[in-house]
Amino acid sequence: MRTLALVALTLCALLPGAAWGQDKAADAAAQQNARGAALLKDGRLEEATAELEKAAQAAPKSAAIQSNLAYAYDKQGRTEEAVAAYRKALELDPDNKIVRNNRANLYNKQGLYDDAAREFEDLVQRDPSNATAKASLDSVQKNKTIMQERQDQMSSALKIVEAKPGDPQAAYAAARVYARLGDADQALTWLNKAFDLGYDQYDYLRLDPSLANLKNDPRFLKFLEERRPAR
Repeated sequence: MRTLALVALTLCALLPGAAWGQDKAADAAAQQNARGAALLKDGRLEEATAELEKAAQAAPKSAAIQSNLAYAYDKQGRTEEAVAAYRKALELDPDNKIVRNNRANLYNKQGLYDDAAREFEDLVQRDPSNATAKASLDSVQKNKTIMQERQDQMSSALKIVEAKPGDPQAAYAAARVYARLGDADQALTWLNKAFDLGYDQYDYLRLDPSLANLKNDPRFLKFLEERRPAR
């Protein structure tokens, strides 16, 4: 009997997977999966993916292969394909905690905090002693709270701008909010808008702590040079 390896995203390790019979298709799938898993460990993602896709075609009912393939897709940034492969793996093996954990982590990376929370809650319900799932659930809930706070801050800034479309101070306030939240693109957009509307506190730009995240951005330095008032 050949053993298929299952890559655990959270553990970065190879774990035992499902067993196969001795027929040729199963043999080929097991070999391709083994090669794919080895290539994944070596960081050769494209080669690993090619091997695992072949294995998945040869053994479409293997949850282990689907999970390995999902991991490979995820590592390459092929998020939609990774989600689809994890979904198929769970259809084949609904009780697989590693696969469910990996999909939850993928949702978390995407900012799909409600989906991630549901997955981790399911893990905790299935295994109340699962400390990792509990910690991950707490982390997701904190991320969701932070994201909501960010959205509230941006929404408030934009409402002020909408109420005072010609006010340079409102535009500058929006720039400060986006800069604090790490959105340099929007921060610079609103800084330009503020100056276009007549904002004239140029000397304060280098001192404003709310713009600290922009200080090393070449675009901000260019902005300062271009907007420097004539002496």
